[in-house]
Amino acid sequence: MNFAGNSQRNPAGIAVVVLLHVLVAFVAVQGSKVLIHRAPPGVIDLVPVAELPPPPPPPPVPMPDPVKLPPTTIVVPDLPQDVPPPAVPVQMATRPASEPVPPATSTGATATAQHIEPAGRTPVRVAPVVDAGACTRPEYPRNAQRNGETGTVTLALLVGTDGRVAESKVEKSSGSRELDRAALAGLSLCRFQPGTVDGVPYQSWTRLQYQWSLDD
Repeated sequence: MNFAGNSQRNPAGIAVVVLLHVLVAFVAVQGSKVLIHRAPPGVIDLVPVAELPPPPPPPPVPMPDPVKLPPTTIVVPDLPQDVPPPAVPVQMATRPASEPVPPATSTGATATAQHIEPAGRTPVRVAPVVDAGACTRPEYPRNAQRNGETGTVTLALLVGTDGRVAESKVEKSSGSRELDRAALAGLSLCRFQPGTVDGVPYQSWTRLQYQWSLDD
């Protein structure tokens, strides 16, 4: 073991330890002398402020002078010179009181009354003429013919002023839908004689019955 080396290091360590103790003691002594001084609160002085005078009132607004309109002049136009003279009153001939007034005849009064009153007249209306024999015969449906279906269908036709069918519908069925549709499609293509009012054609409804029979 090297005792010589250890003997050289111990004094230095001892010196360091001593120095630390001295430093700690100095700090302790200085800390005990520290005094905390609290400053007294400040004093606030209140200074009175003088009140400001009120603002002066605004100056009055000058009013504009009234507008003076020029005097109006009324011009009266001159009357035309060619104004017709006033009508001369006609003197009615008077009949003496002693002279009798002739009575009015009854024939003239009756004729005047008949001339004023118009005579009433009823317009003459003629219904349209529809005839299934005058148009192309509808084709018998094959299924209805095969099944032996027959019957009479009643159609409602709206005949226009030109005689053509404007609208059609089944009013009474024949019992077979195929026969009803075939009659409606075939007879709607016919052209009939339209109805008239005082000789003038007009559009009107009419009825037409068509019978389906296998014997024909």
